[in-house]
Amino acid sequence: MALALFQVAPECGKSFAAGLEQYHNKDFRQALIAFRAAVQCDPTLVQAHLAIADIYAERGNGGEALAALLQALQIDPKNVLALRAASNLYLDSGLHIKALPLLEVLVTATPNSPDAHADLAAVYAAGGNREGAEKEFRRALELQPDYFPALAGLGNLLARAGEDATALPLLRKATQLQPKAYQGHFLLGSALNRLGQFPEAQTELELASRLGGESEPQVFYQLARAWGGLGKATERRAALARFSELTKKEKDSAELQRKAAALIDEARGFLEAGELAKAAERLELAREASPGDATLLFRLAGLNFDMQHYDVAREYASAAISISPSTWLYHYLLGLIEKSSNRLGDAKASLEIAAKLQPTEGPVFNALGEVLIAQGELQAAVAAFDKAVRLSPTETLFRQNLDAARHP
Repeated sequence: MALALFQVAPECGKSFAAGLEQYHNKDFRQALIAFRAAVQCDPTLVQAHLAIADIYAERGNGGEALAALLQALQIDPKNVLALRAASNLYLDSGLHIKALPLLEVLVTATPNSPDAHADLAAVYAAGGNREGAEKEFRRALELQPDYFPALAGLGNLLARAGEDATALPLLRKATQLQPKAYQGHFLLGSALNRLGQFPEAQTELELASRLGGESEPQVFYQLARAWGGLGKATERRAALARFSELTKKEKDSAELQRKAAALIDEARGFLEAGELAKAAERLELAREASPGDATLLFRLAGLNFDMQHYDVAREYASAAISISPSTWLYHYLLGLIEKSSNRLGDAKASLEIAAKLQPTEGPVFNALGEVLIAQGELQAAVAAFDKAVRLSPTETLFRQNLDAARHP
């Protein structure tokens, strides 16, 4: 990443360089803030968007990572790093349709990349395009004959088309290459089931269940088929019971997300009616289903701030920031919470971060000016109010604050 510094416009280099240093020191929160500041300085700075995406991906925040990658692709549609990372995030979320155009561009940009061809093949297969999938899997294997995803993918494609005998050598080779990957054993066991080779199928599927497939319903469905073919009624019932349990768990999880969405809609209705306490109650219930949703935490912080429950609001705002530390609104709200709690030092720190992340928002500088006045920093307050007025010239309050600071 350090080489990217030399491609940055000089006036934006300071923030980008600070981000690189903090990234190197693994201070990811401050690195995010610095990279966001660099993007504010130069929105076309692809390297900064990629750095932001990288940090969010490391923190497990796929949504924010994807947003940064899509920003990079708007600037440079053929950026290989962004294409590969964004398509992987889409694939991990099961969004094959969204991954498809990115992978088609990636294959054109990197024609000798086996992983790009294999990923495109998997998307084609998921969409029912067998001809395209087989072509891309075979191209990946031409480039790298021992490439596990292509071997497993082509083997699965052929097996699903009824060509189990042709698929078996590919799947056997895949399991030999990666003997600890449950997917290969699962696919091989499923193909063996279809061929009636139940003893070997049972062995492969039990391996799959131990090597990472213990939470996959289809592993136990196929295992039940193998036990049934072997005439083992007790083992078959146990496998089917596990299949039913896991299937129910998946359905319960999906239902929980639907309930969360319904609760958010209810909260919106109560908010529009001015019933803040009821809105907060519904959002709190929704949060239980999505504890890592930064937007939901921010909404809860805002509601509790409006109800003057400052300690609770601070907790929610801080939690939102821990998930998405480069979102200026979260720091701005925390600054307002700290200001209302008379924690002026903390308020100043939060508002300064918000101003650094979003230097075009008049209300941020006005709030910062009010905190600086309260701390007795008159000259700095005048500068903050002056910036607020220049950003929002029609806001009467901002001008009144500026006049009062200039003529105390």
